[in-house]
Amino acid sequence: MVEKSLFFCYNILKRKGVYVLSRLVVIGNGFDLAHGLHTKYSDFMEYLISYEQQPKVIQGRYIRLDSVSKQDQARHRFYDAISKYIPEQDLWSSFEEALGYLDYEQIQEDNSCYFLDYGDDNWRDSANHDFQYMIGENLSFAADIPYYFLEWISHINTSVPSIVSSNVINRKCLFLNFNYTDTLEKGYAIPSSNILYIHGNALRGNNLILGHHDATLFQERTIPAFNAAEEHGIYLEDIEEDFRLQEAREIIKDYFRKTYKDTASIIRYNQSFFNSLTTVNEVYIFGHSLSEIDFDYFAEIKKNVPLTCQWYISYHDNMVNAQNLIRRLNIKNFQLFQF
Repeated sequence: MVEKSLFFCYNILKRKGVYVLSRLVVIGNGFDLAHGLHTKYSDFMEYLISYEQQPKVIQGRYIRLDSVSKQDQARHRFYDAISKYIPEQDLWSSFEEALGYLDYEQIQEDNSCYFLDYGDDNWRDSANHDFQYMIGENLSFAADIPYYFLEWISHINTSVPSIVSSNVINRKCLFLNFNYTDTLEKGYAIPSSNILYIHGNALRGNNLILGHHDATLFQERTIPAFNAAEEHGIYLEDIEEDFRLQEAREIIKDYFRKTYKDTASIIRYNQSFFNSLTTVNEVYIFGHSLSEIDFDYFAEIKKNVPLTCQWYISYHDNMVNAQNLIRRLNIKNFQLFQF
């Protein structure tokens, strides 16, 4: 493998008087970061814990709740909920993958006080459902993830000057955009008709798609329950597991289902786009991490472009992910460049 400096060239096929887009440009978050946009997951965290206006503080440590807007309170509650059972060091560095790292055992342990023994003096009919209900409440943040992502992205100013040569990025290219921002439209005057926002566009009000990519979390894996018998003295001989544990397990699996990025379905929905890549003879990849979570998309690109297609693949700090992509897809014609 030879690393070369990026050679900028432009090629448009003209067939029967119709211009055919022969260059596909793939855009990842590194593209926005290179333009100075604050689109890291850690920036999302800062947005969630920020205040519209500086709140009033009592005795140097207590915040007066009536000085905090309802919107701020809601964002802070979302932050507390999502970071309670997902390791923060993962959440704010690799947000999507981290959604699959939920500590479901700890959720069950923390709510074990609602798992009453059937002979408990405090038993009431609602105890048949309290345990499952509280677990569902702890995981309700999942439904709000796209909302707060859209709200955050909508606050980012994407009116930035271009930094990539117009010989490479221009109105005669086709774009597969993994970002939720409109940087291409604002900074490069790219027509929206040339761009597929594969996971949605915030300013268009699309439903944003994000999530982990481990289907076994809800399809195959058995979610272990906390040791109810040991902790509560419940001993059920010759009968099935307590239905409350079964229902709790299904609620946890439903969380993993809701936070799953179904790339196969997304590809099928956009199949006409991928099928149109037969005329593409150049693929440029700018600022994409090339992580496992999005591998299926690149496999679909490789499947549809001609064997002679030339790939120009960017990397930032190291080339490991780019090298893995090249090896796994058996890409023969490629150049690596630092971006």
